[in-house]
Amino acid sequence: MEEKTATILGTLRQYGETTSAHGIPRAVTTKSVPRRLFWTCLFLASFSYFCCQAYDLVNKYIDYPVTTDIKIQWSELEFPAVTICNANPLRFSKLLRLGHEGFQNAGFIPKPAKTSQGNQGKAQGRPLQQAKTTTVPSPTTTVTTEATTPDYDSEDDDDYDYDYDDHHEDFKTANTFMGLIANLNSSTRQAIGHQARDFIQECQFDGRACSPKNFSIFTDSTYGNCFTFNKASGNTAPQSATSAGPLNGLSLILYIEQEEYIPSLTEKAGVRVVVHSPARWPFPEFEGFDAAPGFLTSAGLRLTSITRLGGRYGDCTNGGGYELLYPGTYTQTNCLVTCHQGHMVSVCGCADPSLRAPVNTTFCDSTTTSVDCKNRVRREIVTGVLACTCPASCSDKVYGKAIGLSEWPADSYLTNVLTKLQTKKGRRPGTAILGDTDRFKRNLLKLNIYYEALNYEKISESPGYEEESLLGDLGGQLGLWVGMSLLSAMEILEIFADLFAILCKKISSKEMKSSKKIDVAPSETKNAYDNLALTIKGKM
Repeated sequence: MEEKTATILGTLRQYGETTSAHGIPRAVTTKSVPRRLFWTCLFLASFSYFCCQAYDLVNKYIDYPVTTDIKIQWSELEFPAVTICNANPLRFSKLLRLGHEGFQNAGFIPKPAKTSQGNQGKAQGRPLQQAKTTTVPSPTTTVTTEATTPDYDSEDDDDYDYDYDDHHEDFKTANTFMGLIANLNSSTRQAIGHQARDFIQECQFDGRACSPKNFSIFTDSTYGNCFTFNKASGNTAPQSATSAGPLNGLSLILYIEQEEYIPSLTEKAGVRVVVHSPARWPFPEFEGFDAAPGFLTSAGLRLTSITRLGGRYGDCTNGGGYELLYPGTYTQTNCLVTCHQGHMVSVCGCADPSLRAPVNTTFCDSTTTSVDCKNRVRREIVTGVLACTCPASCSDKVYGKAIGLSEWPADSYLTNVLTKLQTKKGRRPGTAILGDTDRFKRNLLKLNIYYEALNYEKISESPGYEEESLLGDLGGQLGLWVGMSLLSAMEILEIFADLFAILCKKISSKEMKSSKKIDVAPSETKNAYDNLALTIKGKM
């Protein structure tokens, strides 16, 4: 045991005297005990601080930070898709002709006249607008008004007592209407909605004429028929912008047909506009801006391209493994509405009429129970009771918009516009609208969408701390606090290998001695028995 201890201690002492690491040779070779104690404590303190720094560096690495790079690049840009929807979802005249009982009971169209009422009950034109009458006192009538002071402390005054759990009448009306049109078949909904050949009076892109045939149609629960320009489809590449400015973008003259608006539903007049990537599905209810009649609405675009790192560096996805309600590339909005609809079906037993319904699923009705269930599902999704795992997309295109308004058309240009519309081929507004300046401005508008410049902002993520950085920082800290390099570390490996060899040699030597003792014991026992036998034989 003394030989083993001396050998191990000798090997360690030899390493301490010859190592290239700073501090260790001074602690081993010095003859002074205080100095030896000083260098030993100094080395241990430095090594401890290095261990703390190494722990922080390793934690920094396993957090997988990212670096955000922002660049401004110039190139020919892909023109975005532009979706336009009339603010009014269905044409009133077509809804009257449809004569749907549900719309009649909800008050969106008048009920058919009863025979006992004669001609007074006939529904002609817009009876809902004609139903209200106002009595005006004659000039000779004297109206006396008694001024009273409101008693705000009265228990009968409910003007300042709001029940926020009760739904507003406008909210109930919109939900009732969405529930009714959701139960119509798709062909009927498209037929009674605003048509592209009426809606789009003039179209030009990049200085060239286009037509309603360049638009694809889909039906939205809130806005009815919507039309998308430059939608990605099949092998057809989207249009590109070769120059900036209004003359090189998309320009539209739109006819909104205010005489076809539903009186009890549509509160605004104009067009909903959504600018989005050609490959993704638009959601006019959640995004976009409004364009008003009688104005030229200009939207100058600035493109921002965002690329995120997925995997261990961040929570994003390219859409793999996600089954979405709406076609197109993965977007967070598409994922969220899909998740919401799934929870609606599982919790309420029916689908939200404001969204597409999954296969073999019926829409919820407009009763208070269904509306309350819908709100409860939304609230539980927000609070996390119902989970929706919808990370951001790893690749996004964001279109910043600078929107401007100007009165359109100018008084001096009105004649040119009227002449252009009166002589155009296909459907055009009636002579009553084209001959009346006020009605013209209440029904037509112009929309310009273009790039302000052909440069775009590219935001991309890259690994912020990789393996090379970790090794470099560890080496720097090791050299600063311990005075060691990679070669010094190899010396430590060498001394561990020497110690392991010594231990293996000693263990092997001990096993050999034990085996020799076991071999000698049987022969000695045999000799003892032989001697005892001879002694007994001699006595006999």
